[in-house]
Amino acid sequence: MSVTAVFAQECPPSDTLAVIPAQNLWQMPFINNWQGLELMTWNVKEFPQTGNTISYINEIISDMQPDIIVFQEITDLVQFQALADSLSAYTFTHTDYDGFTNLNLGIALKSDSVVILGQEILFSGYGYEFAWRYPLKVDLQWQCGSSALNFWLIVVHLKCCGDGFNRRLVSAGVLHNHILNEMSSGGQQNIVIAGDFNDEPDDPEGSNSLWPLVNDTANMMFTTLAIINDPAQQSYPWYSPPSFLDHILISSGLFDENTSATIQTIRPDDYMGTSVYYQNVSDHRPVVWRSPLQPADIPTGLVINEIMNNPAAVSDTYGEWFELTNIGAETILIDGLVIRDANTDFHTIQSGGSLILAPGAFIVLGRNGDPALNGGIALDYVYTNINLNNTWDGITIQHPSGIVIDEVYYDNGATFPNTSGASMMLTDPLADNGLGSNWVASDQLMLDGDFGTPGTENHFSGCDPTGDVNGDGVDDVLDLVAIVGYILGSVSFDEDQHCAADMNGDDVIDVSDLVILVNVILQP
Repeated sequence: MSVTAVFAQECPPSDTLAVIPAQNLWQMPFINNWQGLELMTWNVKEFPQTGNTISYINEIISDMQPDIIVFQEITDLVQFQALADSLSAYTFTHTDYDGFTNLNLGIALKSDSVVILGQEILFSGYGYEFAWRYPLKVDLQWQCGSSALNFWLIVVHLKCCGDGFNRRLVSAGVLHNHILNEMSSGGQQNIVIAGDFNDEPDDPEGSNSLWPLVNDTANMMFTTLAIINDPAQQSYPWYSPPSFLDHILISSGLFDENTSATIQTIRPDDYMGTSVYYQNVSDHRPVVWRSPLQPADIPTGLVINEIMNNPAAVSDTYGEWFELTNIGAETILIDGLVIRDANTDFHTIQSGGSLILAPGAFIVLGRNGDPALNGGIALDYVYTNINLNNTWDGITIQHPSGIVIDEVYYDNGATFPNTSGASMMLTDPLADNGLGSNWVASDQLMLDGDFGTPGTENHFSGCDPTGDVNGDGVDDVLDLVAIVGYILGSVSFDEDQHCAADMNGDDVIDVSDLVILVNVILQP
């Protein structure tokens, strides 16, 4: 990519998809706003209730047009696909529990603003606790122009009734631990859990099955607590007493986004009539969280400058690293940025605000911080959960919002260099690092015998510093003696000998070259 730009889009997109309702019987409130995210959770009661259900839900969604809708109680996946087909402006996905239960979970995403980066089913070892309605997790990117948000959305439908209290209590603990482990390990900091929790989070501890999630106010919050006691906002109103069972919980990474957000129970029954809605759509009302999102302050000038994806002197587990430089005019705060590889792996940089990159400077990030194990590399930051493939892979640096700042995808030697034991380095930090033709394999020998220039300006001599100064095909003490003689001025070298002796590639023959050659000779 261009090293002075970030990946953004128009807002709204020029090719916005039209939402065409199947009918127009009622006028539901339009809630969509290009400057923010709307997320709605909706238990649609054993969908579909009647032959009218699809067209009625189509109109509700078409009138309101929220960015994201999460569904619970989808019993007929064929009919759910029919709903998806009727709303071409939305992308749909769903679970398929394959006989464990017919109460599936689903998601609809407004395609103009939200994309799925990945998805999975969680907690396969806790089927009983989750009533075999295993939570659906999707990695989402919402973006409009330079406003963006990357987050995990976990859809749940916790157990009701009978022994439901104890099963919900265990489920809440499992969800709580999952969020904490992810956030504390440098993973996703922005997490939303939405769905039918089958309980109210404002009960006291002894009678609150959601207590593990409720009690950790430092790391998570039920946004619905703000309206839970409002009689007009009850999401499950047609039973005595009316209840609030449908919730949207956010992690602390989204607390700032919640500052100016609103939470609301939508009342379609006010527009359709209670009996029409209840008999044809659901016994739950949808709940919507709306958060305005400000344009992100994206740093410019950050460049992925060098990559060691395939060390030879040490294992990949210890020796992988990459280097960043700053070609801009302002210091860049690296803390909080997100590293992704070409797979689903990612890591949020957490340095307590200490990791900064001044103009013209370099920082090195890698898998192991011990120079005795990683090949003698002095790392500025140690990351986890990022493993660079030796053939095809990539590195992406993202703003916490999810906007891409810089990325490089290498291609197993097709256009990018792919030399075992040598880093690939950018020939010029101002060049387009998305083009393999602007990269070369480093020929600067490091202390461990691999090649690279971590933490310093890339330098490519074009020669092969073999150490074989006398040209006898062997690196030995005779070459050391010749180099000592050159340093002392008693021996002269031609161009080829100078290249062979310049072990660190700095164009100067000195004691540092002797040290590197001694290490090469002593290697078994």
